Amino acid sequence: MGYSVRRTIEEDCGKLSTKVRPEDVQELWSSHRSTPKESLELGMKESGDFCFSLFLNEDIVGIFGVNRVDNKSGVVWLIGSSDITSSKSGFYKVSKKYLKMFRQEFDFLFNYIDDRNRKTSEWLEKLGFSFIHQELEFGVDKTPFNLFMIER
Repeated sequence: MGYSVRRTIEEDCGKLSTKVRPEDVQELWSSHRSTPKESLELGMKESGDFCFSLFLNEDIVGIFGVNRVDNKSGVVWLIGSSDITSSKSGFYKVSKKYLKMFRQEFDFLFNYIDDRNRKTSEWLEKLGFSFIHQELEFGVDKTPFNLFMIER
C-alpha cells in the first residue's frame, strides 16, 4: 500500500507517542523537557492546517508540520517512529511533496536539530536544507544543536 497522509487528529498523537524513535525522544527532552505526547499535541495545536499524519500500510509512522513564526517564516518539524523510513524512496517522495507545499506558503523554513541526531540532519540536507551554524548550548540541556534552513 505504501505511504499515505492526512490532516492530524488528536488520536494520532496518542498512537504515535508510544512508538517514537529514540533519537526524537532524546531531542525533545534535551531541548524542551517535553515528552513525545506533549510535543505532538503542541505541534498539532501550533501548526493548525499545516499538521499532517503519515501512515505506512495504514500504521501511523509520523506526524509533521510547520509552526508559523511570522508571515514569511516557519519552523518545520517531524516526529516519527523507527518505521518511518522503511521505504526510503517512498518517504523521500512524500517529504518532497509536502516540503514543496510548505515552501509555497513560507519564504523561509528552519529548525534546530540535536547534533547527535545525524539521520535527521542528513535527511534535511538531502531535501535541500542548508546547515547554517551550530548553537553549542541549545535548549534546557545546553547541548549542541544545528540550525538548518531553506528558502523559497
